[in-house]
Amino acid sequence: MIVELRGRLISKDAESCVVDVGGIGYGVEMTKVSLEKLGEANSQVHLYTHLVIREDAWRLIGFLSRIERQCFLDMLAVTGVGIKGALALLGHLGVDGLRQAVVHGQWKHLKEAPGIGAKLAQRLQLELSGKWGALDDDGLLSPDSGNSATPSSDEVLEGLVSLGYTVDEARAACRQIPEDISDIGNRLRFALKTLDSGKGEQRRGQ
Repeated sequence: MIVELRGRLISKDAESCVVDVGGIGYGVEMTKVSLEKLGEANSQVHLYTHLVIREDAWRLIGFLSRIERQCFLDMLAVTGVGIKGALALLGHLGVDGLRQAVVHGQWKHLKEAPGIGAKLAQRLQLELSGKWGALDDDGLLSPDSGNSATPSSDEVLEGLVSLGYTVDEARAACRQIPEDISDIGNRLRFALKTLDSGKGEQRRGQ
């Protein structure tokens, strides 16, 4: 998992940047708005990231905040939304604009983003309206959660999604992790055990 990068900005263009971390250059895709906020070459940057693994390529997506990353993950969980579409929505409306459009049923604002049609915009609004209740500095708060996501929960969620679980499955597993387990590796193992146990129960019930 690559969930954060801290290093020197080598270069950037309209769609991505290269960050030097310990002598290794990481190519990171970002929205145009976020790229403009990074500063000039050789400046120090801190990015939150999500690694998307495909058969033909590994793509590292970068964000300036955890809340932006979680917003991206929530959109990816909606059928029909890919990396390009999720980045287009973030770049066009930003996190606050997206939340306002989703929570207040303004799906027409969503279809203003490149590549987002009316049907997909309506699906996004319907599926995410129940998840996005309030925003704080650490992440999106669901109406039924009452608690912001902790950094360790973010990393466990990232790991589970990278392994192929849906965001909803990952969130459900994270909620089962006892609070006294603080080590990220142990939290991830517990979540995986919870998910495997759930699949076993489903098979026995069939």
